[in-house]
Formats: sequence, structure tokens, C-alpha cells
Amino acid sequence: MDRSTLIGMVGAGTMGAAIAQGAAASGFTVLLNDRDPAVLERAMAQIKGSLGRAVEKGKISAAEAEATLGRLQPIADLGGLAPCGLVIEAIIETFEAKAALLRSLSAILAPQVLIATNTSSLKVDDLAKAVTGPERFLGLHYFFPAAVNPLLEIVRGTATTEAAMAEAVEFARLTAKQAIRCRDAFGFAVNRFFVPYLNEAVRLLDEGFDPAEIDAVVVKEFKTAVGPFKLMDMSKPVIALHACRTLAAMGPFYEPAESLVTKGNSGENWNVGVAQSVAPERAAVILGRIQGAILTAFFEAVDEEVAAPEDFDLGARIGLAWGWQPLSGARSLGRAAVEELLARHFAGRALPSSVATLIPSP
Repeated sequence: MDRSTLIGMVGAGTMGAAIAQGAAASGFTVLLNDRDPAVLERAMAQIKGSLGRAVEKGKISAAEAEATLGRLQPIADLGGLAPCGLVIEAIIETFEAKAALLRSLSAILAPQVLIATNTSSLKVDDLAKAVTGPERFLGLHYFFPAAVNPLLEIVRGTATTEAAMAEAVEFARLTAKQAIRCRDAFGFAVNRFFVPYLNEAVRLLDEGFDPAEIDAVVVKEFKTAVGPFKLMDMSKPVIALHACRTLAAMGPFYEPAESLVTKGNSGENWNVGVAQSVAPERAAVILGRIQGAILTAFFEAVDEEVAAPEDFDLGARIGLAWGWQPLSGARSLGRAAVEELLARHFAGRALPSSVATLIPSP
């Protein structure tokens, strides 16, 4: 794949528009499709505004912004995507809608055209059943804000060929993304531990901890800009609830906390204040619980060979902007401390074998 490849983007919502902007900024000509003309118009205005702000901040020149806009072509007809070499869908996150779109794209696109889904919660293998020639189908999971966040998970389905994966990896390189190759599994690599991180924060709230305390501890120890509750307010708690419900198929540890269900269903935000200080003993409990939840998901995913162990750290570092990452964090804690943090989630069960593999005894 090279920059002469015509890219199709189906779905001009917030994520689709940002993916299209990023590809156009990298030199690709992008056909941006949405069945709603108003959504297309809003997307183009969103992209123009984003580029304008980048010019004002000195990140790009006015000429670069103009060139990027010139490589974006809004189209209302799905059939207009026929000349593309890669088509990415980022429509509503429901199986029925995505499957119907993939069936339509299969009838329009030539057999060699790469088709990708930006799903964050559905299985690539399940969606592949709607694609004629599933060997050319895979996941391209972008992270918010997709135009500038450098992380991209490339998700391989059972039928996906190595040639298709290599093509996607090259596309990632040309669009300045750092790619993580993932096996098709619930949550892929990053959401597999990120969603339990959010969920454990809510479990702590359900047990009487102040959410402002929890945010303060995480910001300090993980060196993040915001804590889990503030972050959920930015993206809406219902999104976290939906992600938890998707992972819940893997067992009780992944089931959503009681207050997350209530808050997510209500449509309200947490509206957490700012903690002036946190007592050391409470901070230690909060940190241990959050780290324990992250490491539980991480080691289970490593055992399942979802991604390379180091790639989970890459995802935490560049995708989530965390200063604390699962693999390096676990190694810093040491085997005994890690086993203690995991104990509450593995009562009566053996710890994942990767604990011993990745953190040898002293």
C-alpha cells in the first residue's frame, strides 16, 4: 500500500471524521461516506475547524491544512467507494448495522480490496461472516482522538491473511501510527485492561471510597491528566458500561459494577470534585486495587496470546498516556507483590502462567 491508494471511510461521525482527517493529512485521498448528508456536512466542518486550530497553534501551515482538505471528498453514494484500495467502517457500534454494511461493501468492492472495521467491542470473526472473502477483512481500532492519537490496534481474525495484515501495518506506518498486532479477542489488547481499570474504580466507589480520592490517586501514581471518573465524564459513563457488558462474557471479574450500571443507564455524569488530600492508608488501598484489576486482565490476556506482552505497555503509554504500564509496573513491584495484588481475583484458581514467565522469582 502507498499514498496513491484511494481510501474509503464509511461513517462520518466523530471517529470516522477524525480517521479520515488523519489519513488525508498523511497524503491519502479519502472518500468520506455517510448516508446522512447533514452528518457529512458536519464532519467536513469539524475537520476544517480542527485543521484551523492546528494552524493557529503552529502545528501545521495553512498550506498543509488546505492540502489536507483538498484530499477529502465527501460522497453520499456507497457505490462511489468502488475504486478504493482500502475501506474502513466506523458506523454505529451495533452488530446488525455493521454486518448489513459489510454485506453491501462486499457486493461493491473488488475481491482484493482490504476491508476494515473500527469496532472496539465486537468480534472481528463474527463480523467476518458478513464479508465475501473474509481473508481480506480485519480490525483497525483507533483511539480517541483518532486524528492525532498515535496508537492503532490491528486485529487479525481467524481468516485474515498475513498479506492483509502486512498491508494494514504499512498503512499504519504511512499514517504515522504505532501498530499493535492483536488476536481477535474481547477488548483486544488495550481495552482488555483499560475497561477493568474503570470498572474497579467504580467498585471502590461502591465500597465507600470517594471518587475524588480515587481520581487524585490515579493522577498522581499513573501520571495521567485525569482520573477514571473525570475520563468517564468526558466520554460518558454509558460508553464504559457498554464496554464492560461486552467483556462480561469472560466472567464475574469483568461484569460491570453496580453504580456503573445505574449511572450508565441514567445518562448522567459522575461530576466528581477535586480531592485536596488523600490519607496514605486509603491511597495505598486505592492504588493496590486499581493495579490489581489492571494486572489481572493483563496476565490473563498474555496467557491467551492476545498480543505481545510489551505491546500492552505500548498501548498504555501512547494510547492512554499512562506513566504506569502493566508489564513494566509488574516487574517494578516484584513477583510477591504482584501475586498479592492478584490474589483477590484468583481465589481458588491458579494464577496465569505468564506471572511466573514474565516476573521470575528473585
